[in-house]
Amino acid sequence: MDGNGERAQVVVLGGGITGLLAGWHLRQQGYNPTVWEASAAPGGWAQTLPWPGPAGEPGSLERGPQGLLVSRGGAMDRLLRALAIELRPSRPKGPRWLGKAGRRHPGLASLPGVLRAPGLGLGEKLRMLAEPFIPAGSRPEETLHAFFARRLGEGFARELLPALVAGVLAALPERLGLEAAPRLKRLEAHGGLVLGALRTGLERTRQPVGGTGALAQALAERLGGVSTGRAAMALEPLPGGQWRVHGNGPHVEAGAVVLALPAPAAAGLLRPFAPGVAAELAAIPHLDLRVWHSRHPMVQGWERGLGLLVHPPEGRGLLGAVSFAADDPRGVSDLLQLRAYVGGAYPVDPALAAWPGVFRELHRWLPELGEALQVREEACPGAFPMLEPGHGARVARVLQGLPPGLHWLGAARFGPGIPHLAEGVEVWAGALPRVGLT
Repeated sequence: MDGNGERAQVVVLGGGITGLLAGWHLRQQGYNPTVWEASAAPGGWAQTLPWPGPAGEPGSLERGPQGLLVSRGGAMDRLLRALAIELRPSRPKGPRWLGKAGRRHPGLASLPGVLRAPGLGLGEKLRMLAEPFIPAGSRPEETLHAFFARRLGEGFARELLPALVAGVLAALPERLGLEAAPRLKRLEAHGGLVLGALRTGLERTRQPVGGTGALAQALAERLGGVSTGRAAMALEPLPGGQWRVHGNGPHVEAGAVVLALPAPAAAGLLRPFAPGVAAELAAIPHLDLRVWHSRHPMVQGWERGLGLLVHPPEGRGLLGAVSFAADDPRGVSDLLQLRAYVGGAYPVDPALAAWPGVFRELHRWLPELGEALQVREEACPGAFPMLEPGHGARVARVLQGLPPGLHWLGAARFGPGIPHLAEGVEVWAGALPRVGLT
């Protein structure tokens, strides 16, 4: 060790939600991790950012998800309890719609919504209701389209699934494998989508007090802080299984390094000494997304929030929109705070490149919506890894090819949602006492 270096037990590269979760679990296992984050703040996409109102009123927006899917007794539930994160009380939701065939239809979260689903005949609707009687039969390279066609019928997969998948994963169900929605296999193993949810616990969207960013903040605080503004530029293998991490500051030597980075960034660090693994990671497609935040006069009947999913490509690139409830402390009193999603795997009409075009498209589906009083765009480059059929085999090759002492975690391994990361990192950390960090 020269005079310009530091020593650490384990270095976690990336202080997004994956790196913070890794650091938290490592500390729970008795390790003393050092976490590097290249940007000025930890949390990655899981940040609640200040956004004052039109007259400077306190307000905020979510850079990532507006809430967390929590099932009782699941990994996310355990994490929130361990961190003592307070959740806002659950309240009834406002209207939920599916935009299809040029007009709004009731959402699919209720039986009336299912029975009035557009584009389906009576037989196709009855086929959907028969889902609990369909036996398990998933295949390793089954797409989301094939899975739902098998369980709910081809009509559902053709007419309704594209909007549901685009609104959550910003991609086509024919392009995604089951790895993009890891819970589906578990539900099927417990009897199907309906029975499996009842047996494993229903998921509910919950909002932490202070916003989704409260999770990242609590993790960073429990870790004793994260080294922000510290980017990893190169990894160097050393004798004895040690690693040297070079960055924009003193290098660090450690017995283990956790790559909690997007797959392209991890590939860049691995390329000099593990080119095969780097090639596998670099081949994972990532999707760009644009999110428009806007504030409007409140619309009567929308005080509990709204949700809109648009059947692609009818939205011309608009995938959907969701709003805060009127009593959400992140919003501004008496204003409707909306969040619209544009892009992903779908082509975007040039007219939607700026807010006036986005508003016109929103107004087509939400004619009650008044002109925006405030607008803010958040670009999300590479926000979604597109986990194609067979992605599980790729992950297995990456894990098998990693040199000893290196670990790779992230959305491209566990799935794109924070609950997927919470579960995946928890399982990874649970194996550490048996196998160590090498």
